[in-house]
Amino acid sequence: MMRDIMRPARWTVRSDDTLRRAERILARRRVHYVLVVDGGKLVGLLTERDVLDQHTSTSDPWWRVSVGRAMQTVPATASPDEPVSNARARLRGSPADVLPVVEHGFLLGEISATDILETELRRAEPAPLPVTVGDAMTEAVATVAPSDTLLAAATLMVDHQLRHLPVIQDGAVAGMISDRDIRNVAGDPAGFVALHEAGSADVMNVRDAMTPAATTIRGDRPLRDAARILADGHIGALPVVDREGKLIGVVSYVDVLRALTV
Repeated sequence: MMRDIMRPARWTVRSDDTLRRAERILARRRVHYVLVVDGGKLVGLLTERDVLDQHTSTSDPWWRVSVGRAMQTVPATASPDEPVSNARARLRGSPADVLPVVEHGFLLGEISATDILETELRRAEPAPLPVTVGDAMTEAVATVAPSDTLLAAATLMVDHQLRHLPVIQDGAVAGMISDRDIRNVAGDPAGFVALHEAGSADVMNVRDAMTPAATTIRGDRPLRDAARILADGHIGALPVVDREGKLIGVVSYVDVLRALTV
C-alpha cells in the first residue's frame, strides 16, 4: 500500500506566502517544486517554472505575488490505501516528480520514483526489471562542449525533446546542462531559440550555464545506486560512463520509472 512506502512531504508553503519565500526554499534546498498546503489540506503545486513565469507575466514585482496566484493544481494524487502499482503511471505524468498522498483532502506524505524502485527491488525473486544502470539508461544521442553557444544547446534540447545534455571536453565529461540551467540564465529553451530566430537572443556559451564537475555513474552499477544519487542530490539525470570513463549514455528519473513498467 502507498502508506507503507510514503515519506513525509519535505517542503511545503501556504497559498498566501509570497513567491520570494517560495523561491528561497527552491534555491536553498535545491528542489524543483514545493507543495502548497492550507490548513493541512493540499491545494496546489508550485514549480520553478511557475515562479519563472511570474517574472514576465505580471506588471507587479514578482516577489510580492502570492503563491496562490502562481501555483498550479496538482495533476495527480494517491490514496494511502491504494496499491503501489497504481503510482507508476501517475508519477510519470507529474511535473514535479512526486506523487502526493492525500486522504480526505489532507496531505499525508509523498512518493518519489526512488521509493517505488526500492519497493520493487526488495520484492525480487528473479526480477524481470533491469538491474543495472546500463539496462535502464538512454544512450547519449547528443552532447555539447563548454565553448558551444547556449543557443546550440537549447536547439538540441528543443529538436530532440531532451531535458539534459552531457558537456564533453577533451573526451571526458566536464559537466551537465539541463533545461533548468538554461531557464535560470535565459528563460525557457524554446522561447530562447525563438528569440534568436527573431534576432534578439543574447550570445552566451554552455559554460555560462552548465553544472560543472557533474557526478557520473558506471553503466555496470546497480540501478538502485543511480536512484539514490538522483534523489539525494535533487538532480534530474546522471552521465553514464564505461570503465575507461567514456560517456555511453544518460540515466534520468524518467528512465528509472520506465524500467519499472517493462
